[in-house]
Amino acid sequence: MPVVKKREIENLEQMSGEELQAFLDSLPAGQQTVSRLLDFLEDELYETECNHSLQYAMRFMMENRLDFAKITSWLNENGGYCDCKVMEQIAPKWRAKFGDD
Repeated sequence: MPVVKKREIENLEQMSGEELQAFLDSLPAGQQTVSRLLDFLEDELYETECNHSLQYAMRFMMENRLDFAKITSWLNENGGYCDCKVMEQIAPKWRAKFGDD
C-alpha cells in the first residue's frame, strides 16, 4: 500500500521556530518571491478565468528568471496543479501564516 505524503503547506499553520525556518529554507524560491507569485496570480485571475494550467505562474517565473521545474514541482506537490488551484490550495494557508506582504 503506497504511503500518501501529506502536503507541506497543510502543516504550515502549526510550524514555528526551527521547523518553520527549515520549511522556508527548503522552498524553491524565497518567502517574498512566493508571496509575490501569489499576488501576481490573484491579479491575473481577477479579470481572467483560469484555463486550468499554470500559465500565469509560468509567466511570473519566466519574467523573474526563476527555476520553473523546482517551483512547479513544489506547487504540484501542494495541490497547485493550475493557477486557480494555487490560489485555492496554497494561498489561504500561506497568507494565514505570512500575511499579504
